[in-house]
Amino acid sequence: MSINPFTAPGRWYRGNLHTHTTKSDGRMSPEEMVEWHVAHGYDFLSLTEHRMRLDPAPYDRDGLLLIPGIELDGHDPASGLYHLVGLGVESSVKHNSDLSLQAAIDTLRAAGGLAVLAHPYWSGQTSADLLSVERAWGIEVFNGVCQKERGKGLSAVHWDDLLAAGKRLWGLAVDDAHGYPPDGDLGWSWEMAKAQELSGEAILKALEAGAFYSSTGPEIHDLRLEDGVVTVRCSPAKHVHFVCDWALGGAVHAWNGPPLTEAYFQLRKEGETYVRVECIDHLES
Repeated sequence: MSINPFTAPGRWYRGNLHTHTTKSDGRMSPEEMVEWHVAHGYDFLSLTEHRMRLDPAPYDRDGLLLIPGIELDGHDPASGLYHLVGLGVESSVKHNSDLSLQAAIDTLRAAGGLAVLAHPYWSGQTSADLLSVERAWGIEVFNGVCQKERGKGLSAVHWDDLLAAGKRLWGLAVDDAHGYPPDGDLGWSWEMAKAQELSGEAILKALEAGAFYSSTGPEIHDLRLEDGVVTVRCSPAKHVHFVCDWALGGAVHAWNGPPLTEAYFQLRKEGETYVRVECIDHLES
């Protein structure tokens, strides 16, 4: 790997990278959304309104970094409905729902943003629809509001298919929060990014380099690859999955014993082209 955030200098910062307010289709104002994240210990937040880049400056709060963002949507003539999140966009983006998926990604990149394939399972996109995509940075592997509202929040198969095809996209877990009661759609998932300071440049640099992990609860304390062995240390977990190409990979289970806080996986001679690690909380079934 080109960077290991667990051995790199800096500290961990917690953030949410997909959020909506009353400026588009959310039910909480930007001020209320910022206040919620401050109160719940977040370090950075992106207000990704539909079809518009919201200037974050009026909503700045001490201790919470606001990263400019946007969500675009359109209808690709080949693959149908798509949604894209742009992170760190430096200029206004003119929305055009007639753009192809690739053209919309290129638009976000031209505006200085990182392009994220948003909730492909919910959007009805298949892995095949995404194989030809270039210059996307990430994919939403888990989307809280899509899970809450439709049971279609997990797009792990899309991610694995793309990784197996050589598409090195980073996996995100996001709320896609809109501030909907009664049980709410905030705090379902987040990113933990390793950076030397809490600044837009440092957090975006960490994200772009892959110096982060995504979670809906479990904490990753260490992850490394040494002498062909992948080792992970984590908060108490019931299962640890080492997911690789096709039929490769492995899993370690606690079953009825004590929870796992460390697990190992020996790479095989076949040569896995990627390994990703899932730690499933001991409290979950």
